[in-house]
Order: sequence, then C-alpha cells, then structure tokens
Amino acid sequence: MTEMKILPVERAIEWIRAWTELDWPITWETAFATRDKLGWTPAPDDGRFFTTELSTDSQEDGNLTRFEGQCSGASFQLSSLALSAAADERWATSLRSAYDSYIKELTYLYGVGEASSGRGGRQRTKWILANQVTLSMSVSDKSINVTIKSPAVTAINERERYYIEKYGENYVDD
Repeated sequence: MTEMKILPVERAIEWIRAWTELDWPITWETAFATRDKLGWTPAPDDGRFFTTELSTDSQEDGNLTRFEGQCSGASFQLSSLALSAAADERWATSLRSAYDSYIKELTYLYGVGEASSGRGGRQRTKWILANQVTLSMSVSDKSINVTIKSPAVTAINERERYYIEKYGENYVDD
C-alpha cells in the first residue's frame, strides 16, 4: 500500500512563496532552478513535468505551464493523490483540516482570498497578489492542489471575467 502524505504547513508555504514571490515574468532557467531548489525531480523527457516528495507511485504530480513560449505558472499537489475510486473518510477529513491550516497561514500573508465551492464538495480559495500573480488552492476528498499563474495570465483571466460580468456567459470575444 502506498503511504499517503500531507505536506506540513511550513513546507507548503515555502513551496508556494518560492513561486509567488518570483520577479515575474520568469525565464525557463528561473523556473527550472526554482523547481530544483524545492527538491522536485523533473521528468526525463520534459522538465516542465515533475514529481515531488508527495508523489504517489512515482507519478508526476506537478507541472510548469507555458504561455507565448514563457513559463506562465506552476501547478502542484500539497498532498499525495488518492487514486482509489472510493473516498476514504479519514483521508478526506485530514485533507480538509490541512487545507484550513494552509488557508489560515495564506490569509495572514496575503489577506482574505476569494472562496468558492464546486461539484463533489471541492473548495477553492483564490488570491490575486500585489504583484498580480494568481494563487489558487483547492481541496477535494482526494487531494490538495495549488495553481500559480503569472501576471500575464492573471490579466487575461481578469479581462475575461470583466466581459463575462458585463455581457454574460455567452459574450463573443472578437
């Protein structure tokens, strides 16, 4: 049986701040150096994909994203990913407790985030930081995930959100 792990709060915040507090935009060299500094192991065929100490069965559990040729963000787990189809109640409770602890610390650092909920009990909290980086954290009964988006991607997402609010979900963006 695979050991399931949840990252301690201090280490999770270290991982998050390593990305959110970079001087964006960043080069691929900076992205790879940050990945390596955190002890993440790149995939042999593409360094944008990696495993962390939380990886389940050595499966890739994170990636670096690309927009217009540049690194535009990172996505990674703060817990092992539960691969079984059935939810384990104790695991789900542990995940939500850790999520609450992460949110408390991030609120102290960055202020109150925008909370939302989705299908299957998924919860998400999102911040747009002073440097215009978007930090989003979500929890489900299976895992805790972080997504960090560059200021360029944040600007695009905010512009789209503005148009949706102004014109509705079916606006045409020509």
